[in-house]
Order: sequence, then structure tokens, then C-alpha cells
Amino acid sequence: SVLFSFLYNSLVKDDTPSDIYEMPLDPAVFHSGRLTTRLMQQVQEPLFLATHSLPFWCNRIVHSYPMLIPYETRSLYFSATAFGISRSVSWLQTMRDTAEQRPRNVAVRRQEDLGEFRVGRIKHERCTVPRGEEFLGWACSVLRTHAGNKSVLEIEFRGEEGTGIGPTLEFYSLVAAELQRSDLGLWICDEEVGSDELDLGQGPKPPGYYVHSAQGLFPAPYPQDSLKLERVCSLFFMLGMFLGKSLLDQRLVDLPLSLSFLKLMSADIGTLTHPLQEVSEGDDDLVKSSSLSSLTESMDCSRPPCDSDAASDISSAHGSSIDPGTSMELKSPLIEDSLSDHPDTSSECSLVSKTSWFAGLLDSSDFEAINPYLGRFLSKLEALADKKRIILSDSNLSEDQKAEQLEALGQGDGLNLGDLCLDFQFTPSSKVYGYGSYDLKPNGSEIPLDLKNIEEYIDLTRSFCLDVGIRKQMDSFRAGFNEVFPMSHLRMFSPSEVRVLLCGEMVPAWTKADLLNYTDPKFGYTKDSPGFLHLIDILVEMNASQRKNFLQFATGCSALPPGGIANLHPRLTVVKKEAEGDNALPSVNTCVHYLKLPDYSSKEIMRAKLLQSTEEKGFHLN
Repeated sequence: SVLFSFLYNSLVKDDTPSDIYEMPLDPAVFHSGRLTTRLMQQVQEPLFLATHSLPFWCNRIVHSYPMLIPYETRSLYFSATAFGISRSVSWLQTMRDTAEQRPRNVAVRRQEDLGEFRVGRIKHERCTVPRGEEFLGWACSVLRTHAGNKSVLEIEFRGEEGTGIGPTLEFYSLVAAELQRSDLGLWICDEEVGSDELDLGQGPKPPGYYVHSAQGLFPAPYPQDSLKLERVCSLFFMLGMFLGKSLLDQRLVDLPLSLSFLKLMSADIGTLTHPLQEVSEGDDDLVKSSSLSSLTESMDCSRPPCDSDAASDISSAHGSSIDPGTSMELKSPLIEDSLSDHPDTSSECSLVSKTSWFAGLLDSSDFEAINPYLGRFLSKLEALADKKRIILSDSNLSEDQKAEQLEALGQGDGLNLGDLCLDFQFTPSSKVYGYGSYDLKPNGSEIPLDLKNIEEYIDLTRSFCLDVGIRKQMDSFRAGFNEVFPMSHLRMFSPSEVRVLLCGEMVPAWTKADLLNYTDPKFGYTKDSPGFLHLIDILVEMNASQRKNFLQFATGCSALPPGGIANLHPRLTVVKKEAEGDNALPSVNTCVHYLKLPDYSSKEIMRAKLLQSTEEKGFHLN
């Protein structure tokens, strides 16, 4: 098995941080059609899913040999098995409903099929949150409350009329934006900022407000006894719950995580258990959340009171109806207050072993990707160390000659170690982290860097940034994620595939043919209407930023699902909005992807009004 995996990784897959690689072989060469077919037959058996009786080989294949199964099939297996029995049954019903909607010969349709697997629907719970400065604290409270629930989370904003999937998707979008704030100190950043304002959903923000990295976000290293680390760990715990809940409820998030971070997410070995094994016997409705650990209890936001107990996520097997949405309004303090005043937040940072669960997963290429300047500097030091080893191993040189060449080496190649005045300390790239330096070894400030200890300096620096300095943050993130479902289920995906699961198509792309095929004009518009064709042309001409804004406006999410606009469900529907003159603005119903578009007198006016609408915040344009 090791040899087979090595062969695949060498010939096909190379998830390098740059995400740019050549593929000598098509991954489909390794796919097994027979195994794929057999796996799908097992997953589509209702009895196997309802009684968590899938054969062990199914889990073994997708986790240990994912290269044998296409991504699409593994994604279906993940949705069917990772979230517990209630979600498995719901998934099976959704797949069956989709199949029922396809055109079929009536003669071959079994009349009794319509109610064969129908046992109810997943319960929805609705929370009301405010916008503004308190939003992150409220979001933390919402996630803290719902992390262990298998019910579907729905959000509405205080003082706004919108309900349903549109505000819910904006909630996820806003949380993703808030977690990118540079002042939180979560991610590697530097003091140099661009000159452009950024708008990630809460209006334009000044340069430097959000962390921006070409290679994506990666945790900033901290001394593991730092006082600020308690707050950072709490936020990583929240991030874990947030990403877990987004996968559970199938909500895409616009969070540009680095491939190195995604590599850690997809490498959690955990315990290779039977599919659905964590479900207790007799619990056919809900996967009970395990008792909250001390780490969970020390979360920065206390659990607020709820108007309903989410002890049941799916209606009974008799098909009784349930309330489609339980509404609640949470009371939450500001996250800054709760993090600074809570007496037990330190317990999140105490559950750290001497060896991290991700030790050895990241290497020098990851380091250079997430920290380019320091990475290139260490690469130069490494080249110097290689030359040093060559000199020392040369048996043709005398000791005096070796010493002479080593002395010249330390002052050549434009890199004079003595002039650098470096010691065994790590200096962070920004003041936001709250510490000025960190000793890489005891009394590091008193140990100068020279040619003798250059290898040790390289190893300690990389270890601090890729392991020791992020250990508690990653433990907190993993614990928060596991509150929703085990992160080890992501092992069946590569880092790039995890990115697609979480974020969909990060840069929306479509062609005129795509839009004409997968956009439905109705109620006043047809495929040949000038107004509809103007819209198609405008969408094709949009740049990446404008496309993301349009998707946020029309669907509530700035990304497309995997597979692009062809897999957007429901389809984007364009209807004519009866309005007088060219001053009216387009409006939307995000829950059903409904764009209400006036028939403007010209394409230029339509473009101006559409771009104006996409910049509006909130759910007022209905």
C-alpha cells in the first residue's frame, strides 16, 4: 500500500503550496470502475445507512486508497456517512427526490416508491443576530450553541425582513470576513499593507484591515506561554466549529486558507472507525453530541438560553410533521469582553502533547510558501550549510585548508553571517502578535548565528513556525471542528479537494454558453428577449470581483459550488420587474436565486443599476 501511494503521488498528485504542478498522468488512470460502482451500491442501500452497517472495506478504501475512487464519488460518500444517521437518511431522501425529478417512463415507475424512504426532514433552527461591531461575539455564541446539533442553522438579521438561505449564507460570509481581520492576530501577516481598500461584506475597509496573502492564510506562530494565545486559541476553536458547521449544512465560505493549512486538515489520522460507528445504538434520529470537554466549556462565549431543545433533528419514522424553523434570539457579550474576562479560557491551550498530531507533515516548501521572505532567507542559509558539509567531507583537504575555506565561505556569496548580527531568536513579522521576540532555544538571545550552528538555526526556525509555535492553535481548531463531526473524515480528500468542499469555485468563471444553458428567463423574459441577452453580456464582461459581488447579491454566497454554475441549485432565474423608468433597481430573492430585473432602455443603464445593487448590504432589495 505504501508503494502504491508513493507511485500515485509521484506520477499524478503533488499538492504543492503553489498549487501549480504538471500531471504526467491523468488521475483517472488510477480510478477503479468496479470499486466505484460497488461503493455507490453500498451507500445507496437504505438499511446499511440507517443501521450504520456499511462494510468496513468502504471506509478503508476511501481513506487509505482515495486515488482509486473519483472525487465526485468520494464527495457523495462523505455526505452520506460523515454526519451521522439523521443526515445520512436525509441525504438518501434528497438523492432519491432528485432521481424522481428526472424524466422517466411512467410504465417503469413504481407507484409505491413515492413514500418508500420518507421519514421526515432535518429540523431547522433559526437565530437572530445583529450586524455591526458586536457581530463576531454573536456569531461565536451561535456557533457555540449549535456546534453539537445536527439541525440546520438558519440566520436572520435583526431589523431586516430577509429569512431563509440568503441571510444564512451572508452570515457565513460575514463570519469568514471577520476571521480575516489582522487585529485578531490569527494569521501570518506583516506590517506592509497595500494601498487598496477591501470590502469582504461589511463595507470598504482601510488597507491592512484584513490579512491578505497570495498563498492563503496560515496560523501565526506564538510562544506557547503567551497570554494572548488564550484568546487566539478561542478564536481557532470557533474557526473549527465554523468550518465544521459549514460542511455539515453544505454552506460555502469565502475563506482563502493556504494549502499548507488545508494539508493539516486533511491529514488528521484520528481513529479509522467503521462508518457511522460513533452513533449510539437506538438513536435513529440524531447523532448525539458527546459531552463537552473542559476545552469546550472554556470557550469565550457562554452558551445562551434557547427557546427549544435540539434533541431531535429529524421527525419520527411515522412521518409526522415538525415545525420547519425554531426561532431564537441569542444574547451574547462582545467577544473581546468574553475573551478577556472568562476565567477558564486557558484550558483550551493546556491540552497539548509533547509531540503534535501533525508533526512532520509540513516541510521547507510549505514554509517558503507561507512565509516567502524568511523562507528564501533560510534557503540561502541552507545552501551555505550544504557547501559547508561538502568542504568538511572532502578528504583531500587538510584541516587548515578546510578552516580557510570555511572562513571564506562565511563571508562570500553576498551573505556575511557576521554582518547579519543574528542570534537564536525569532522576530515576528507584525506587532499585532503582542511579543517582540522568542528564544528558539534557552538563552537564544545570547547565542550568535555562525557557520557552526547554522543547521540548528534553520531547523529550530522552521519547527517553531510549522509545529511548536502553532501547536495549541491547531489543537484548539481540531477540537472545535470535532464538536461538529470528526475531522478525520477529511482524510479521503487532498488539500485542493478540501478547498473545493469548503469554498467551491473561489474565482467564479462562466462563459456565455454556460449562462444561456443554466439560467432560466421567466415571467416576461425569454431566451431571445433583449433585456435577458443584455444581462448575459454584462455577466460575461464582469471581472472576478464583480462576479463575486453579483453572486453574493443573487445567491447569498460569493462562490459557485464545485462544478461551477451548472451545479448551482436552484438555477438562477431572471424575471421581469415591472417598474416605471430607468431609476428602479434590480432586486432578488436569494432563497430561490430569483433575480427581478427591470427591462431597462439600454445595456449601459442595466450595467450601472446592476453594479449599484450588488454593492448594497443587507436584505432590503426584495
